[in-house]
Amino acid sequence: MAQKAKSKLPKTVAGVKVPKAVRSSGLLDELLNSELGREILAEALVAAAGAAASVLIKKRPSADQIAQAGHAVTDRGAEVAATTKELAQSTVGAVTEVVADAARHILPRTLTLTEDDKARTLASKRTQPKLSGDEDADV
Repeated sequence: MAQKAKSKLPKTVAGVKVPKAVRSSGLLDELLNSELGREILAEALVAAAGAAASVLIKKRPSADQIAQAGHAVTDRGAEVAATTKELAQSTVGAVTEVVADAARHILPRTLTLTEDDKARTLASKRTQPKLSGDEDADV
């Protein structure tokens, strides 16, 4: 008569260490091989899964909370974008003024005059009387 091969249980099951006493006793082997033992284990697993699911559902945020968070992020993003745009425009304007001011001080006046300034300068030269050589002597 052939001996029944004894099934060997692993040292860990799903990351949980199975004690040597349980592995070597054969109690677990009998529990898994009997119809009643399998039903008991199945019901225990279903109960544990149900408990875990209820905990997860209680901690889960609602759809409204998620939607509100999304709207808040969108609003803040729009505010940041608008502020950044205004800051960039102000910075560009300030830098432009500094560069233009520096150019006015460094470059000859004829190069830095605007079209309006050039027109005014020409108009004022036309309206000023020309001095002759005799008039300079009186002064």
